[in-house]
Amino acid sequence: MPKVIDERRRRERIAEAVWAIVARDGLEGATVRAVAAECGLSAGAVQHSFRSQAELQRFAMELVVERAAARIDATGRRAAPDAATGSGASALKAVEAVLSELLPLDAERLAEARVWAAFSAAALADPALAPLSRRMIAVVEGLCARCLAQLRADGALGPAAGDALAAPALRALVDGLTVGLLADPSPAARRQARAVLHAHLESLRP
Repeated sequence: MPKVIDERRRRERIAEAVWAIVARDGLEGATVRAVAAECGLSAGAVQHSFRSQAELQRFAMELVVERAAARIDATGRRAAPDAATGSGASALKAVEAVLSELLPLDAERLAEARVWAAFSAAALADPALAPLSRRMIAVVEGLCARCLAQLRADGALGPAAGDALAAPALRALVDGLTVGLLADPSPAARRQARAVLHAHLESLRP
C-alpha cells in the first residue's frame, strides 16, 4: 500500500528547517540543499513541495506569522482573566508579564527573533513579503491595544495614555527592545529590557 504523504505537514517541516538554518546561519544559508539536509529530505522532495526558493521563503515567513499570531492571541486571552482583579497594580503586573513574552529573553525566543529579523530585512526588498511584515506589526500592536484596554478597565491607565498613539508607542518600545536584545542578549541587557518595559508601564499609571 503506497505511503500517504501529508503535504501540508511536509511543507511545515521544510519551513521549520528554514527557520533553524536562518537562526544559525542567516537567510542566505537557507539554500535548497541546506534545507533538505536539515530536515532529512532529498533536494528533489523539497523542490516538489516548493517550485522556487522565493516560494519556500514566502511560506516559511507566512508560517512564522501564523504561529506567532496564534501564540500572541492565546497569550492575550490568558492575560485578561489574570488582569481583571480590580487592582491596578495586579493588572499592571499581569500586562507586564504578557508583553515580556514578546521579548527574546531566553534562547528559544532569541532564535525566533533572529528568524523574524532576517525575514523582515528581506521584506524591505521583496514586495511579496511586505504584507506579511505589516501583518506581524498589526498583530503585536493589537496585543498592545488589548493590554492597554485591560489596564484602562482596571483603573491602571492614566488619561495621557488614552490616545490613539498609545498602542503604536508601546509596540515600538517592544520592537526597539527586541532589536537591542538581538545585538546584545546578555543577562544584563535582558534585565535592562525588563526594567525599561516596567518603567514605561508604570509611567502610564494615573
